[in-house]
Amino acid sequence: MTPEKFGSHLDLIRKLGFETISLARLYDVITGKEKLTFPAIVITFDDCTLDNWVYAVPELLRRNMKGVFFAITNFLRPGKARPRADQTMQPAGVPAFGDIMQQALSGNCDGFMNEGEIRAVVHDLDMEVYSHSAAHQACFTSNEPNGTLGDEKHWSHKALCGPNAAADSPVYPVGSAYAHTGFGLDWNSAPLLIAEKEERLALCLKDFSRAKKELETILDRPCPYICLPWGQFDETTLEASIKAGYLGALTLERTFVGPGSPRQRIGRIAVKDANSPTWLRNKLFLHAHTLTSKIFR
Repeated sequence: MTPEKFGSHLDLIRKLGFETISLARLYDVITGKEKLTFPAIVITFDDCTLDNWVYAVPELLRRNMKGVFFAITNFLRPGKARPRADQTMQPAGVPAFGDIMQQALSGNCDGFMNEGEIRAVVHDLDMEVYSHSAAHQACFTSNEPNGTLGDEKHWSHKALCGPNAAADSPVYPVGSAYAHTGFGLDWNSAPLLIAEKEERLALCLKDFSRAKKELETILDRPCPYICLPWGQFDETTLEASIKAGYLGALTLERTFVGPGSPRQRIGRIAVKDANSPTWLRNKLFLHAHTLTSKIFR
């Protein structure tokens, strides 16, 4: 999505009377500690890719809006904040997400925000950064092949198959290793141990706990929320998020979010480049009202 299109989405949000609020404030609404008297929205960004810092943050700042960013901690590197688009005439170019992930799995994490940038988001700009897991680990979720490695259909295929896999190796549908009893190799080329509930619970708990601890160290403040990779989950995923100490977990369920809604299943609407302003307007209208947000998802 271009900065211009993202800016037009923000303008529409403001035109419709929404106010951006923090995730911490939304949690207070969900748990009954606060009651809002105006239509509110939480704008979230998964992965903490560099374009969030370079292009999205300036658009938010121009409109005095807030954003919430979710970091994959394995891909955070030390570094000073790079110039944003509102600070330079030549902002950094950012690759497509699949290329960013493939580069990161090869050791080059330049396509993600660095530690200096997430600290600036939190401490200088009064926005929020929380967990999106440590590894964002994928897995194959079905035994039915849907292509070969040489087709290059998904950024995770090469890592899941292994560095020495042949181009004609079969590949399968992909999803979150935290939410599926799947198979494949982890990012270190070791077999994923997620066939049994206890194994996957252990993987989730180790990963989620590490991400929480790392962010709390970098940002010097609590990390009470996690955005589940791919927005996918099952009972084991949610159990792990609770045991890891998270107060709330975000998904991609299109569901009512407000007083009394499940704090471990905070739903969101995924907004993509192909979505038109009319689509966004309709979604915002439906979800601004308690009844319609419960009926139309």
